[in-house]
Amino acid sequence: MNKAADYEAKSPFCFEPYSEEVKSSFQISCYSANEVKQNPHVPIQNAGTAGLKFDTAFLPDDGDGLRTKLWFATVEDHTFIAKFIYNIEDEGSERFEKELGVVEESLSSLRLVEVHDRKKAIEIDRYEKFMASLSASFDISTKALENDAVVEFMVITANQIDAYLRMSIVLKKQLADKTDDIDIALLFQGDTDSPVMERTIYKQALSFSIIDQSLFDALDSLYKERNKVIHRYIITDLNTRDIYFIAGDYYQVAERVRLALKAVEDEQAASKIGIYKNGLTVAQDISEEDRLLLYSQVNDKHLWKDLARKISK
Repeated sequence: MNKAADYEAKSPFCFEPYSEEVKSSFQISCYSANEVKQNPHVPIQNAGTAGLKFDTAFLPDDGDGLRTKLWFATVEDHTFIAKFIYNIEDEGSERFEKELGVVEESLSSLRLVEVHDRKKAIEIDRYEKFMASLSASFDISTKALENDAVVEFMVITANQIDAYLRMSIVLKKQLADKTDDIDIALLFQGDTDSPVMERTIYKQALSFSIIDQSLFDALDSLYKERNKVIHRYIITDLNTRDIYFIAGDYYQVAERVRLALKAVEDEQAASKIGIYKNGLTVAQDISEEDRLLLYSQVNDKHLWKDLARKISK
């Protein structure tokens, strides 16, 4: 909830369900020893440990009708602090027990990633967010088609093409280096990162033989036409009808690029190297837990009620 409420992405991290009304607040904080002095009376547990043992306490009531339950644990050089803030009058109710159960279930899976696993954890996190963003983009393109918003459809389809090619390059690098490490430089661009531009991605995809010269030329041509639509619609002889044709061309080229990505995925599956070394998962093989996780990640990308998927078991 931090970003949804325009807070910084740092402790305390706040959580609440997407679609259910709640009368409580759940927060988790993780602080290094440099940020928060560790309590000498709390036993130190090992990083990577599942099912951490938490000490619990209640903050003194201050008369506002709210009560705060605390969980805290020391894990090597970090301190976890969790807070469950709720209305005192709700204690013992069915709603309260359900919300408390969700909190305790969440804490049961909390762990501090070991130092040697943190690079991989960051890579997986960025990869999953990239894939969730790609998934979310189809909600936007579908809505654009429904609304006959042809410029919006064209722009988001160009974004999808760029994503397909970035992912293809990452997979090709894994194959070339015979590694499962994920080069996230192409999958995430922070505010201070140097951008890797769209046409640079086209050239890299060509150099890795992900696309051929014909497809490269089609992408380059569409890039120029799209820029004309975005930046020079008013000052050129470009017609609105032309935009529909350009959007249609984008749709066709996007499918060609998607198939190029599929070829690289198949190559990884055959070589047993990289993200797809264990083969490709078809829709029927996705577990309910993984489906709900993807839905929640897509919701996090949108942060928009009208596009939210229902998360329920």
